[in-house]
Amino acid sequence: MDTNKLRKWAEKHSIESYTIESFWEVFVNYQKEQNDEFQKNFGEDFDKEQLFINMEGLGLFIDAWNKDAYMQYGFDYVTSYVPIVYKDNKIGVYKMLFKLNGECFDDFFIID
Repeated sequence: MDTNKLRKWAEKHSIESYTIESFWEVFVNYQKEQNDEFQKNFGEDFDKEQLFINMEGLGLFIDAWNKDAYMQYGFDYVTSYVPIVYKDNKIGVYKMLFKLNGECFDDFFIID
């Protein structure tokens, strides 16, 4: 398989920058709207400089490989993957799901 085609697709659709920008929007909302949970996970003395965010993976998924699969979108898609690393500990992940035309259709912000 030629993974360079996937890389070119991601560059064409600015997937990395869009994923990072979207992470920060979700993160700021999480900090504001769920402050108690935020402090539990990041501490009262949160230091943004200790938060490391970098897109580390991109995957192409073939949807509905098995007709009986639990969850199906009905189309193939690409996922960007950003580990959430704070004070050198991976504490969660941010994922974005994209249609093959580059349109984002879902995202996941998960704190372990």
